[in-house]
Amino acid sequence: MRVDFAVLPPARVSPEVTCLVVDVLRATSLLAVVFGRGALAVWPTATIDDGRRLRDALRAEPGHEGLLLLGEENALPPLGYDYGNSPLELERVAPPPREAVHATTNGTPALLACREAALVLPAAPLNASATVRVAVEAGHDVLVVASGLYGKPAADDTLACGMLIAYHAGAGAEPGDEALFALEQYEQASGHFAEVLRETEHGQRLVTLGFGEDVDRCATADAYDVAATLRIEAGRPVLRPLER
Repeated sequence: MRVDFAVLPPARVSPEVTCLVVDVLRATSLLAVVFGRGALAVWPTATIDDGRRLRDALRAEPGHEGLLLLGEENALPPLGYDYGNSPLELERVAPPPREAVHATTNGTPALLACREAALVLPAAPLNASATVRVAVEAGHDVLVVASGLYGKPAADDTLACGMLIAYHAGAGAEPGDEALFALEQYEQASGHFAEVLRETEHGQRLVTLGFGEDVDRCATADAYDVAATLRIEAGRPVLRPLER
């Protein structure tokens, strides 16, 4: 098995690879929390407006009355959304959401960009071991995809991707050249991972906005033993948890 790294979502992905999609600050970290707390479905959308429309459409259907709308626009909760994109906030919501629509600037578009892959898994340090275990068991070559920041490479995602690559290498996967770069970045930061995340461009912005504790939480490894996969149901992309 080979593990490679994409610093941004590729224009096309092979239908024969598993994609681990990473937006550590904070979309895929939030998804680890939501599924870790028992969510049954999350519908990712490409834009904030798409999120509102899908929320309204799903709530009009039987069985989705309690569905929440989660996400961010410039790191803050968009108008009309139930909650923002904060993993810590979603860890405290009671009762935990069972279903949600999720729309973010970088993470959800990256997930949708990889939808043609054999298997698509949102991944973060918070559920790194569980996600890597699923990817290894699937047996495909793996592409770890960084979501980036406003269409540009993001150091925070590269670091988190490096962690996932390290886990794959530990399971016997062979890193490609780009994967070795991300792995090196992670290894240099692994002893003070949260501090280094705070120092990235995205981390600094979140700290300035008052989300410093979120950054620290997003740096935590293996808080949740859960993985989810992207599938298409009734023509809609949806994330569902995989059985442990």
